[in-house]
Amino acid sequence: MEKLIPLLIALAIFGFKSYQNYMKEQEAALKRRKVTSLNPVPVKQQPATYKSTPQKTSVVPTPPPFYSEKIKETNEIQRFKKEREEHRSALSKKVKLSNSPQKEHTIGEDFDLRKAVIMSVILDRPYK
Repeated sequence: MEKLIPLLIALAIFGFKSYQNYMKEQEAALKRRKVTSLNPVPVKQQPATYKSTPQKTSVVPTPPPFYSEKIKETNEIQRFKKEREEHRSALSKKVKLSNSPQKEHTIGEDFDLRKAVIMSVILDRPYK
């Protein structure tokens, strides 16, 4: 209870100061609005004129779009099919070349046990 009283006093002072600052800002804003309303910018008002006859405007028909979405979709599909065929032909050429007799590459040819032991010791140090 003894700790609660100073806290409530501090909150009351903070709230009162915040309210005072809010009121000062409201007065300043009211003064700014009064200054701008005293010096309005003169706006020329044009008299409203209504004509009984409508004005003829030349309407030029717009041509249909040259590039339509359907053409774009068709071109995309054709391009996709062409790329797929090229990819398939490239894969088939690779398969044909790989089927030719070649010296098979084994792991044992380029595996060096000495280097492997050195690398394992470097990576897994016995002391840390």
